[in-house]
Amino acid sequence: MRTGNIVKRGATIAIILALCVAFLPGPAPVQAAVGSGDGWTIVFDYTHGQHSGSVEYMDEWLEGNLSALGFTTVVWALGGLNDSILAGADALVIGGTYGNNGFTAAEVTAVGSWFNAGSKFLWVGGDSDYDGTAVTNNMTLILEEVGSHVYHEPTSVEDPISCCASGYRVVANTTSDDAFVAGIVEGVDAVLMHGPTLLYGSDSDTPGEDVDPVALETASIDDVYPLLYYGGNATITDGDITYPYAHTDGDVGSFVATTMEINAGDADTGVIVVSGASPYGDYRPMYSESYYNVTLTGYYLVNQAIYFGTLKATTVAHTGNIVFDYSHGQHSSSVEYMDVRLQTILTMMGYTVTWASSGLTTAVLADADALIIGGIYGDNGFTAAEITAVGDWFSAGNRFLWVGGDSDYDGANVGNNMTLILEEVGSHVYHEPTAIEDPISCCASGYRVVANTTSDNAFVAGFVEGVDAVLMHGPTMLYGSNNATPGENVNPVALETVSIPNVYPLLYYGGNATITDGDITYPYAHTDGDVGSFVATTLEVLAGEAGTGVIIVSGASPYGDYRPMITHSYYDIPLNGENLVVQGIVTGLDWAVNGLPSDMTMIYIAAAIGVVVIVIVVIVVMKKR
Repeated sequence: MRTGNIVKRGATIAIILALCVAFLPGPAPVQAAVGSGDGWTIVFDYTHGQHSGSVEYMDEWLEGNLSALGFTTVVWALGGLNDSILAGADALVIGGTYGNNGFTAAEVTAVGSWFNAGSKFLWVGGDSDYDGTAVTNNMTLILEEVGSHVYHEPTSVEDPISCCASGYRVVANTTSDDAFVAGIVEGVDAVLMHGPTLLYGSDSDTPGEDVDPVALETASIDDVYPLLYYGGNATITDGDITYPYAHTDGDVGSFVATTMEINAGDADTGVIVVSGASPYGDYRPMYSESYYNVTLTGYYLVNQAIYFGTLKATTVAHTGNIVFDYSHGQHSSSVEYMDVRLQTILTMMGYTVTWASSGLTTAVLADADALIIGGIYGDNGFTAAEITAVGDWFSAGNRFLWVGGDSDYDGANVGNNMTLILEEVGSHVYHEPTAIEDPISCCASGYRVVANTTSDNAFVAGFVEGVDAVLMHGPTMLYGSNNATPGENVNPVALETVSIPNVYPLLYYGGNATITDGDITYPYAHTDGDVGSFVATTLEVLAGEAGTGVIIVSGASPYGDYRPMITHSYYDIPLNGENLVVQGIVTGLDWAVNGLPSDMTMIYIAAAIGVVVIVIVVIVVMKKR
């Protein structure tokens, strides 16, 4: 790693991915679309003793992961924290300081001014008081300046049970079960907190050191979410004459090790993470993947907290209630982590997300603005009451609906069930009762199809930005019902060649995609054995009885399932279907609730639009089958 103020700018996606795979142990994240091509800027403080040559490779690993996650500028600040170094920064991460490396008054002011301007992410790491209270005192100056409600206890924690060969090398092993932060703690079960402290809360409108101190294990503070806890044998072992504020020397328990605070700072738009140890640098950071032969997963927490925290801080808050159907066999434990991260992405953007596991009823849909239905399985078909409930909900107007499908590998059951929903809402797009394979554009086998072409229509540019490889696992294709009263096999047309008003293809299969019908029901608008770039996903606007609905139909399931469209990598093939799914939900829901953009309400006019690109990346455990 170079010295000085080190800046690394992301190159092409391919180069970033190649670097990540080449030198990063463990799973590597995948680049997603970044607004304006600039991405986020993140600054790490290297000015106050955080750099350590022995763990520099971990900081390089962290830098590579963040570059792939959309942080196209990563700065290692060795010349102090000042207005210049923080100009343009979206995120700042500060590890525990050492010795006489405290912050100057000017640095504290610079950090405060930067954060309180709004829409910023800040991580403040700590340390124990083994060297007196200098470390925590320094971090307290920063935390008070930004109005944090969480502080480091001036003490230390040891754990003789959950540790790396010695009690002071603590392994924090418990995470929050709060759905709001589920994606941040996904995959996290063992985080090295080397010689750490614990955290306490300042439960006051004017928070600060020892101001209304509370133990965060037992007391809740608005907008403060514990992320990580020490194990039940963690013990407070105070090393000086300054005792903990909200705890007692000698206490044993599962104390809070890391928190996230949202709606922070003067502008109420900032996000602050506080941890009892340093996430990078230091003697041995939270980012460690192994220590004394103990396998660790702290790098997940660091990557995910920085990513989701910055997403939360920098995204204009959306509103809306989104329901995902989990009632008809869509849930799969092997890919649940993908659904968890999709939920966290949408939650951090401001949406309320519900997973409906007990049927699609009027009550479940009462407050829903959007409904996402993935392909169903076996005898999990929709009841007549469910179909009516969905139809009534959509017909009320200003609703967004996504209906995913599947091939006919198990007969026509999946397609038939989705057809019932699509007919009920008056869709002009349906799933062909067939299957698609592609021997060329695939993930190691033809039925694991990768759809690789998107529409060049400016009207849908915001839906397909950053999309060029979407897993469509065992999928079907789509056809149109070109009729004023559409339905299954009613005036069926091939959407690759025939246009239907208000219907826009979004995603196509590659030119080698082949129709491989598996039963006696043949395609309606195509022919078994046909080869070509068939339509895989469509958008329909001005839909439903009220003429204000938006419908997306896809030939595979966007979530859940065996392998959903949100899959980021499969058989070592990088994928970006998550861009399509999140951008589809966000933009489709916006258009349904607020109407089409003002300069294109006449959908027949190919007006240019400003692309709203959403950074959507997740860090996932690589799994194959």
